[in-house]
Amino acid sequence: MSQTHDTTTGQKEMMQVRHRRRFTLCQILTLIGVLFLFALGSLSLYNQAFLLGSILISSALVGLINLYLLRRTGNVERAAIVLSGILFVLCMSLLITGGKDNTGMLWIYPIAAINLFINRFWPAVVVFCIFSITSILLLFTPLSSLLMTSYTLVEAIRFILTTLALNLICLAALRSEEQSYETIIKLHDDDIRQMAFYDTLTGLPNRWNFKTNLQRVIDRATKDKQKVGLLYIDLDNFKQVNDQYGHEMGDKLLLKFSEELWSEIRPSDHVLKPQEESIARLAGDEFVVLLPNIKDAFDAGTVATRILNIFDGGFEVDGITHLTYASIGIAVFPDDTAEPSELLHYADTAMYDAKQNGRNCFRFFTQEIAETIKQRQKIENGLRASLENHQFTLAFMPIFNCDNDDIVAIEALLRCKAPELEGIGPDQFIPVAESTGLIKEIDLWVLEHALQRLVVLQQQHNFTGKMCINISGVELHNENFPPLIKRLLETHEINPCSVELEVTETALVAGDKTCLETLNALNELGVSLALDDFGTGYTAFSQLIHYPADCLKIDRSFVNDLFSEKEPRSKMVLIIQNLAELYGLRVIAEGVETEEQLNYLKRHGCDWAQGYFLSRPLLWDDLLTKLDSQHCS
Repeated sequence: MSQTHDTTTGQKEMMQVRHRRRFTLCQILTLIGVLFLFALGSLSLYNQAFLLGSILISSALVGLINLYLLRRTGNVERAAIVLSGILFVLCMSLLITGGKDNTGMLWIYPIAAINLFINRFWPAVVVFCIFSITSILLLFTPLSSLLMTSYTLVEAIRFILTTLALNLICLAALRSEEQSYETIIKLHDDDIRQMAFYDTLTGLPNRWNFKTNLQRVIDRATKDKQKVGLLYIDLDNFKQVNDQYGHEMGDKLLLKFSEELWSEIRPSDHVLKPQEESIARLAGDEFVVLLPNIKDAFDAGTVATRILNIFDGGFEVDGITHLTYASIGIAVFPDDTAEPSELLHYADTAMYDAKQNGRNCFRFFTQEIAETIKQRQKIENGLRASLENHQFTLAFMPIFNCDNDDIVAIEALLRCKAPELEGIGPDQFIPVAESTGLIKEIDLWVLEHALQRLVVLQQQHNFTGKMCINISGVELHNENFPPLIKRLLETHEINPCSVELEVTETALVAGDKTCLETLNALNELGVSLALDDFGTGYTAFSQLIHYPADCLKIDRSFVNDLFSEKEPRSKMVLIIQNLAELYGLRVIAEGVETEEQLNYLKRHGCDWAQGYFLSRPLLWDDLLTKLDSQHCS
């Protein structure tokens, strides 16, 4: 959308309003005029005023034709011109003939006023001039011989002065109306431009406006051989503000941040001289800052540091301190690229890298980051292709009871056969799936196929253990996830207690109401819940009482460090074991790779264990063989 288009749209809307008004006015005046003209014309003919009567009747007939054409074609301009001509002829006829009993002058006043009002201002001025000049010629020049009646000098002067005054008043009213329309159009266009080019919440330029401004700044910098810095800002943990306090609080936070952002890029040392449109809100919690004419790339880093300082100690809004921070990506023209669209993309890329590296920091764009993003795009394309071409498969990791070495559960592990993802494991492609939204489709595929396999195990191989299925932390914020699990369990006629859903501990956020509600809903269905990779996240031990967990899975790194010289890490298994006993939770140890590790876990009361020492992940047929051999023994 452009400004020219906006203005044209506003004018068209106002023109439509004026068109409908003039259309109605022309219809009503023509219809009333035709009736009066027929009546007065007939009366004039009856009184043997044949010339006047003929003019009036003829004018009425022309008016009828004009009314017919107006209703048929909707051409108001033509109808107004014809009607204006009829009224002019009528005025001159009354002036020349004098009308009945020489009262024609009295009728001229309202007719002349109507003639002006059916026109726009400047056409009305033309009509006024023609009428005035013609009247003066007929009354004060030798053309007065055309008059069929006589007027005294006083009557003539009074008529001219009166019509001049009346017409000037009418013109003034028309001019005022024109100006009113122009003002309304301007206000209308300003409103549309504001909506088209500026963010309604913060008043900052929006994405479209910023791209236009970026192109202008780059063009000028190219000509003047200057550097331009671009900062791409994304607020960390902003979604939690909306989830916990509502969108109204989120809007207040965005508004306050936009105000402080502008303040921070106007430093007193005048290193930079940003313009009013140097800041923009692109979408949601994404902002950009344009820094024209910087001397060095580090100037952009200085501004980024100032912005990060806004969040020192959190960000306070209405007396509430939110743990909101910022991740900032920086790209520099012409060092990184000379193309405006690429500059914005590179800054966005660097911002993503800042998020991946701890957040609350800034990163300059580098080719290494570009390669990382390229790899990420390759993974994303591979995931999409895998979903479309059914290239996902499942492997199955047996989980053993530490008391009798029986297989008591099976963990379904996602694998992909897509050529694009060759050599890339779930630890790499799952985060990409989560960030792109593909994870929900993948989770659904895993759930459906894992449950189908569970039905086969239960019905054909007498398996009585659990099927453990990993789910993404994204699902904990999906209110439709518990109903989905319920539908799948009912469809496959599976007892919920034979299904265990595993979610990584890092997906849990203290105080996250949505997450807790989802976990409670899943618990109510009867499925068991396991906290995977326990000990690697930030869950306070005291918070375990609030989560409806049934099992803790000790992260493989702690099992690997059982006999490490690092005493704190070697004791983590015992700490988690004691913690699970305190809360009545089952414990599964992952990554058991040696007999020594297994014996240690058994001695200290670990319930279940899995790892390469016990079994590697198995293909479906190999799993069935292993289960059948267990039953035989």
